Amino acid sequence: MKYKNPRVKPIYPVYRLNNQRFRIGAQLGITVEFDDPEGQLFSLASRLTGQKIEEVIKAVQDEFPELTTEDILSGLKMLDEQGVIEETLPEETDKDRYLPNINYFSRFIGITSNRFEIQRKIHESTILLLGLGGGGSNILTLLSGLGPKKIIIVDYDRVELGNLGRQFLFRETDVGKLKTVVAKKAINEMNSDVKIEVHNLKIKSSSDILQYVNGVDLVICAIDEPPFIIHRVVNKAIVEASVPCVFGASQVSRGRVYTVIPRVTGCFDCLNLNFSKHDPKFLSQFIGFREADFNPPSIAYGPGMFQLVGSIVDESVRVLTRYAKPQSLGTQFEINYEDGSSFTHQTWPRFEAECPTCGSGKIDDWEIFKYYQDKDVKYG
Repeated sequence: MKYKNPRVKPIYPVYRLNNQRFRIGAQLGITVEFDDPEGQLFSLASRLTGQKIEEVIKAVQDEFPELTTEDILSGLKMLDEQGVIEETLPEETDKDRYLPNINYFSRFIGITSNRFEIQRKIHESTILLLGLGGGGSNILTLLSGLGPKKIIIVDYDRVELGNLGRQFLFRETDVGKLKTVVAKKAINEMNSDVKIEVHNLKIKSSSDILQYVNGVDLVICAIDEPPFIIHRVVNKAIVEASVPCVFGASQVSRGRVYTVIPRVTGCFDCLNLNFSKHDPKFLSQFIGFREADFNPPSIAYGPGMFQLVGSIVDESVRVLTRYAKPQSLGTQFEINYEDGSSFTHQTWPRFEAECPTCGSGKIDDWEIFKYYQDKDVKYG
């Protein structure tokens, strides 16, 4: 019998609507209603508080002698299929700080799953965070609450007064200090469970990244300068190291997230090939952008940045734990800060025979890569 000590998930209330119907849950979209004119299923659900299944069966049969054990197990199966019950497990952590996370993750598990397993996977992970700007500094704050084993941070910049409107990790007294130094101290104070390793370095080549990827489970790329070019540099490194990477970037009033799992999804160069194959305007647009030598001012609205970084960190957890399906595998997940909407772009494939980075293709076969050259950033 797969049911041992089943219970209705504590995140959901169980209550009657009338003598014909009852509910489990009280949130639009995930509340489940049951027609139950005889009250048998309600009797079962209201007794699922963690006691042994044999005790539950006896109590329900005392009230409804006509029900067989198979009838009651059938009712349990119905509740399980609706995602509202779980197995009662001993508390596997003595740290109350993570219990709200675990309660959230219980939404996504069934009777045969362990709600602690998702948080455990986070605890066992090492994350390489590239950049401590408007994205990276806020990503780091969110990561500290999740409690990964280790975060390796790479950045070269110092805190400026103009950062403080959207980089909420920093304080006025930090102006002029290295961001990595401030970040390490701040996270040590936020969550002493997390080991923080910092490196003061401006990334200019894929080799700059490869020296830090040993033992890393996930890379988060929160650097976007030079535009597009730096993502290609990071892409080369993570493909060579076979480490998944969640990329994020913000442009004016929208943000985008996309994830590359090397040799599983299409990589960033595959995206360039996809546009080259299917968008007749792509090459001319890219050339025009590069030739414009556009140097945009800082454009960052704090609430908008939080929409973006929340999506980046949640996507990172999805990739690490698979508690829910990732939203940006081989596609760009776009967030509109203006109205709070989001959508996914068309998925791009992996071009194994044509991609010069994750496949066996030749770089000279694709004109687009000629325009990724930059005097300060090297691809290799």
